[in-house]
Amino acid sequence: MKRRMNVILYYILQWTWGMIQNVLGLIIFLINVKKKHYFYHGALVTVWNMKGVSAGIGMFIFMSAGCAPNISRSFSEEEVYARTQVHEYGHTVQSVILGPLFLPVIGIPSFVWAGSPAARNYRQKNGISYFSFYPERWANYLGEKITKSKSMEQSVIDD
Repeated sequence: MKRRMNVILYYILQWTWGMIQNVLGLIIFLINVKKKHYFYHGALVTVWNMKGVSAGIGMFIFMSAGCAPNISRSFSEEEVYARTQVHEYGHTVQSVILGPLFLPVIGIPSFVWAGSPAARNYRQKNGISYFSFYPERWANYLGEKITKSKSMEQSVIDD
């Protein structure tokens, strides 16, 4: 019963306080509506074809079947997927906590950290973990705390 109430509260907060990122997530979901979907701790997960790209936006998680192919740890492909899912779930919790501040505080900095050539070069040159930047480190922490599963920790992704 408590789990069901937590999921209901999660949805209420996502679609009120976190409306902006949920509308964005819904649009991306609808573009990928024919892909495989399932629920993970209340979040709606879509497995899409964007190789190596996973994202948590509002209550939506978009997972790449081949996520983080160049990870520095000796995790199996299944474990990389599971740990990435925990990480992305952490982003959905950030959405609940920050509401309308999610995109400027988490979404945009995370997008730039992940996608900008300068950030990639900096991480690669200095051997810095993608997950050391505050939005990613916090997502790992929240995902682990709630799911009781391991995230990506401080793995280094060789871009």
